[in-house]
Amino acid sequence: MKKLSIIIPVYNEEKTILSCLDNVLTVCENKLKDILFDYEIIISNDWSKDKSIALIKDFLKQNPKFKTKISILDNKINKWKWAAVKTWFKQANWDIFIIQDADLEYDPNDYIPIIKKMETENLDIVYWSRILWFKEFNNSYSTWSFLIWWILVSLVTSILTFKKITDEPTCYKTFRKSLKNYLLKPSENWFEYEPAITMFLLKKWFKYGEVPIHYKARKPEDWKKIKWTDWIKAILTLIKRKFKTVK
Repeated sequence: MKKLSIIIPVYNEEKTILSCLDNVLTVCENKLKDILFDYEIIISNDWSKDKSIALIKDFLKQNPKFKTKISILDNKINKWKWAAVKTWFKQANWDIFIIQDADLEYDPNDYIPIIKKMETENLDIVYWSRILWFKEFNNSYSTWSFLIWWILVSLVTSILTFKKITDEPTCYKTFRKSLKNYLLKPSENWFEYEPAITMFLLKKWFKYGEVPIHYKARKPEDWKKIKWTDWIKAILTLIKRKFKTVK
């Protein structure tokens, strides 16, 4: 039986982490076995200062059957999301790997079609596209401004890689175990890691695909750290990585 590893980066997610965990476990416990997959959940704690980790530990005390399925990886300082994820890459032992944000924007029920597509088409990388399935997007100027940048970054990615990419900044990125060493190559740790790893992998001509996902956007006031300047940095990172040779 193959194994799916789900990594949940956590930084002050006390409002949503238990709901997220419940959603993930519901899918893993009830649906993965039908496609012959086992699972593990890694909580990558990026030095949270709220009750996020205490809530998870309390959940495990109340539900001891999940102690063998859920583990917590702590960073002793705040390293940002992708540094936290890469810390886990180093010790990973999985067949397929999914990143799951804890903010309830993404639906874990989409795990099943993505795994089926990856296995059926023997893909190395699958990005889960919000553009291909778009619903419940807030009709505010700030949100649509965000969307314009999001599409622009994806368009630049498509032009530079000669591949159709509708949603480069998506959280839901799926990789095979064979890419483990490549995932550690980019030095970027913040938002720039997203375009850096995309360009790095697609330059290597790994088999790539996209599938539509369900997506419920947060309100602008609930966004965390991303600013318009980060989108500029993303585009510059794409260009830099396009022409930078990395073995």
